[in-house]
Amino acid sequence: NGYVGSRVAELLVKQGGLTVRSVSKSGKPPSGAPWTSEVEWVANDLTRGSREALEAAIGAPEVVVSCVGSIGFDGRYLELGNGVANERAAEAVAKLPRPVDRYVYVSVAEEVAAAKGWLPGYFKFYFDGKRDAEAAIKGASPDGYAFVKPSFIYGGESFGLWPPRVSGGYGSAIEEILSNGIITKIGDVLPGLLKVALRPPVSVDAVAQACVNLALGAEGSVVDGAAAINAAAGAPKATGFSDFVSSAKATASDLSSKAQASS
Repeated sequence: NGYVGSRVAELLVKQGGLTVRSVSKSGKPPSGAPWTSEVEWVANDLTRGSREALEAAIGAPEVVVSCVGSIGFDGRYLELGNGVANERAAEAVAKLPRPVDRYVYVSVAEEVAAAKGWLPGYFKFYFDGKRDAEAAIKGASPDGYAFVKPSFIYGGESFGLWPPRVSGGYGSAIEEILSNGIITKIGDVLPGLLKVALRPPVSVDAVAQACVNLALGAEGSVVDGAAAINAAAGAPKATGFSDFVSSAKATASDLSSKAQASS
């Protein structure tokens, strides 16, 4: 029911003909969205309570999409929110009498994980948690797992510091700039976080659509990075920077015309 998960649920509802269940800590839907009435919202912490309660919360799905994850400064919190929570869910899924057709998980880009030595020590628990989650999901669905691996996700209408959020328009401009072939080649030869800093972010809507497409049968087991995610989502190229330039030119032309008319 969070940043990515709520969009996944909405897209699944809009597919039509599907029964959609959301399992989250609060079990509460996003406010103000009419589509939420078509989702069954279930509360379960995944890391607390009985295994029986977790299994009942998950039910007997044909496909699973996990957008469960956490960020923060405490190692144990990162371990629980990224690793243990997904491991418990995978264990419950593995016990189903019929294997799920697809088990999709939002993980983290390989280039970001490879740069962990450049980051503060507590990030180790974040990346270890993601790694453990992937292993558990592979074990639960060896023939149907699919990992969507973004670096930085942007989207929405506002900025935020924690968790870090960048609005859709600004993020689209950065994605377009960093998708330039010259910048891509520069990034290819840089190490660690310098490489990551030059990789384009990806929109939350593209991440969600890629998850849904994979859940409903699209081919692919690892979708890593913005370009691959956009391809899996069928998303158009980002045009935020071009749109800004066009708007600025139009505004300048309009101001020039008004100035000439007034003189």
